[in-house]
Amino acid sequence: MDQDANEPTPERTPEEEAAALALVVVSQASAITQGDPDALDASEENLRDVVSGLSDAPLTPRQEDVVATLGAAGGSLAAGLSEALAREKGIDAGRVLGSAAEAILAQTQPETTFVERDEDDPDHAS
Repeated sequence: MDQDANEPTPERTPEEEAAALALVVVSQASAITQGDPDALDASEENLRDVVSGLSDAPLTPRQEDVVATLGAAGGSLAAGLSEALAREKGIDAGRVLGSAAEAILAQTQPETTFVERDEDDPDHAS
């Protein structure tokens, strides 16, 4: 039987909801660093979909604009930080953003360890 539109969808934990929003920001940052307008449009649409899914009522056009602005701001910040870190480490920004996405997902899985620390690596010294 199909789910009635008035029935609530299964609840997600606050961590899962936060992860969904954070992944949207990483997606936005990835589109920005790629310079791909189609990817940017898709990530903005994804942001609207995720936020709409977390809302109790449909978003107004103004709220959609605010969500898009917040997504662009978060994506720009994440892109800038990722580019700076990538340049410092001599790696591609895509690797940094991929690692960020993995870390976000790992936070929703309490039994998952994101990175095994290399005790000889000075960047991971305790």
